[in-house]
Amino acid sequence: MNFAKQALILSLGNALTRGLGFVLRLLLARWMGAQALGVMEMANSVGMLALTPVTAGIPSAVSRLTAKETPDGQGRILASGLRLVRQMALWLMPALLLLSPALSWLLGDARTLPAILLTAPDILLLGLCSVYCGYCYGRENTLLPALAECAEQGTRFVLSVALVLALRHLGTGVTAALPGAAEALAALVVVVIFRRALPHGHHQPDAWVQQQIFRLAAPTTLSRLCLTGMRALEAVLLPVCLRRSGLSAGAATAQFGLFTGMAMPMMLMPGVVTSALCMITTPAISRSEGNPHALRCTMRRMLLPALGIGVASALLLFFGADLFSLHLYHTPALAPLLRFMCPATLLFALHQVQIGMITGLGLQRKALTGTILSSVVSLLVTAALACQPHFRLFGAALGTMAGQAISVLWDAVILQRAKHE
Repeated sequence: MNFAKQALILSLGNALTRGLGFVLRLLLARWMGAQALGVMEMANSVGMLALTPVTAGIPSAVSRLTAKETPDGQGRILASGLRLVRQMALWLMPALLLLSPALSWLLGDARTLPAILLTAPDILLLGLCSVYCGYCYGRENTLLPALAECAEQGTRFVLSVALVLALRHLGTGVTAALPGAAEALAALVVVVIFRRALPHGHHQPDAWVQQQIFRLAAPTTLSRLCLTGMRALEAVLLPVCLRRSGLSAGAATAQFGLFTGMAMPMMLMPGVVTSALCMITTPAISRSEGNPHALRCTMRRMLLPALGIGVASALLLFFGADLFSLHLYHTPALAPLLRFMCPATLLFALHQVQIGMITGLGLQRKALTGTILSSVVSLLVTAALACQPHFRLFGAALGTMAGQAISVLWDAVILQRAKHE
C-alpha cells in the first residue's frame, strides 16, 4: 500500500476520532465545569506518566521489527510484544495503585484520587493496543488500526456522555474520574477487536525478540517519560504559580483546566493528519535506510505536508480564535491565549513527523538529550513567568513554545546529519 493511501486511511480515521474527541471535550467542558475539568487534567498528567512505559516506544519498535521481518516471522514479533506488555503491566499496575494516594497529595488536590485509580487497567489494555497497532503498521495494514481507533473513540464518547450526565451530581472528584472509566471500557473493546482480527495463537513469544523490542523502545520511552514527567511536574507547578500570582485555589484550578483542557487540544489540531504521517513514516524510513536517495525523498514527502498543515492550522487558530472561544467553549478568555499560542501548532506538526523519522532510523538516543533540554527549558520558563500577575497562562504558553522550538531544532540537526551520513 502506498504512502498516500495509508495516510488517507489513517487521516480519515483520525479525523473521525479527533472530531469525536473534540466534541466530547467540548461537552465535558460545559457539563463538568472548569474545576472538574482542571481536576481531570491534573490526574491525566499522572495517568500519562504511568502509561508511557507501555505506549511510548513499544509501538514503533514493534513496527520497525515487523517491517524488517519476513511474513513467516512477523507473528513471533507480535506475540513477543504482547508478552512484554503483560510483564510490564504486572509491575506498573500495582505500583500505581499503591502510589496513587501520594500522587494525589503531590498534585495538591485529593479529588484527583479516583481518576488516578481508574488509570490502572489502562496500563494493560492500552499497552496491548499499542503492540497490535505497531504490528499492523509494520505490515502496512492501516485499515484495522483506523477502524479500531474509531470504535474506541465512539465507545468512549457514548459512555463518557452517559456517565457524566447520570453521575455528575456526585461531586467534582467523581465527575472528573468518569471519562477515565469510559476510556478503560473502550480500550477493552479495542483489545477484543484486535484479538479477533489478528490470529496469533500458534506463534510463541521469543525471549531474544522481546529483548530487541525493549532495547529499541527504551530511548523513545525515556524521552517520553521526560516529557510526561515534566508535564506531571507542570500539573503540580502551574496551579501553585497561578495561586502565587494572586488567584484563589478554585480559580487557579479553573485556569489550569482552561490551559490544558481547552487551549492545548486546539494546538494539537494538526495531529489529525500528522499523527497518521508519523505512523507510516517509521516503517517507510526503516525500509529506505540503506538507500540515501530514497531516504531523502521519503523525508521530503513527509515533512512538506506537515509544514503545510501546521501553517494552515496556525492561521485558522489566529483568525478563528473568537469563533472557537465564544461559540464552542463559551469562554471569552480563551481567544487571546489561542492567538498567542498559534505558532505552537506548526511546531507540534513538524515535531510529530520528525519523531517518526528518528524512530525509523533508530536515532532515539540522540534525540533524548534534546528532549530533556526542551523539557527543562519549558519548565523553567513556566516557573519564572506563570507566577507573575501580568503573565499567568501566557507564561505557561511561552514555556511550552520555547521547549517545543528547541525540540524541533534539535531533531532537525539530527535528521540533517543522518541524510548526509
